[in-house]
This record gives sequence, C-alpha cells and structure tokens, in this order.
Amino acid sequence: MYVLKIKHYKIYCAVALSQSIVNRALKVSLFVGSMLNLINQGDVLLSLHIEDLNITKFLLTYFIPYSVTTYTATAMKIEFQIGTKSIIDADLKCRGCGGKIHVKKDALIPECSKCGIHTQWRLQ
Repeated sequence: MYVLKIKHYKIYCAVALSQSIVNRALKVSLFVGSMLNLINQGDVLLSLHIEDLNITKFLLTYFIPYSVTTYTATAMKIEFQIGTKSIIDADLKCRGCGGKIHVKKDALIPECSKCGIHTQWRLQ
C-alpha cells in the first residue's frame, strides 16, 4: 500500500509540473497577484518607496494564486474525465464496476465498456 501512495504522489507531481498547468498558473498568478498587490500595497508601489514594500506580502500575493491554480488544475486533470486527453500514462480503474484500462499520454480517455457515459475513472 505504501508504494501505491508514492506512485500516486509521483503522478500528481508530474501533472502539477506539466507545461500547460504551469503556464496557466503563471498567467493567473501574474494577473491576480498584481491586482492584489495594487490593492494591498498600491500606495507604496505607485509612490516608488520600495524600501517600505513588505517583500513577504509581495511574494506571497503571487505565490498563493499560483498554488491555488496549480492545485485546482491538477485535481481536474487527475479526475480523468472521459473524452479528455490524458496528460500522463496511467492505469485507471472504473469507480462503478471496477473495470481497468491503461491510457497513454495524449490519448483520449474512453468510456468504460460497462458503465458508458457514467464512467468515473480513478488511479489504480
């Protein structure tokens, strides 16, 4: 059972570090972080009194949206919804009937032969 948890951890990390998720998280972080920094420290930023800038708050204001976006996107990708492309090679098990399949990276995730459109895949 312990090896299974490590295997899942590696898969989650691979998905979280995939180019599409990193790019999306960076874009959201840049936009949301900038807006929040203007709200929270706008007077300091606009007056260019950088010595008064709270660096910890400044950096966390970018880090938090990056983390939330990465977590959300990773959780969605790990759901392996039918009709979407698999972001990694994975062994999946149907939650409904227990059927098993292997999907390759960039392959469309199929329906379970027994559950059809009600298929809900999870990692084995």
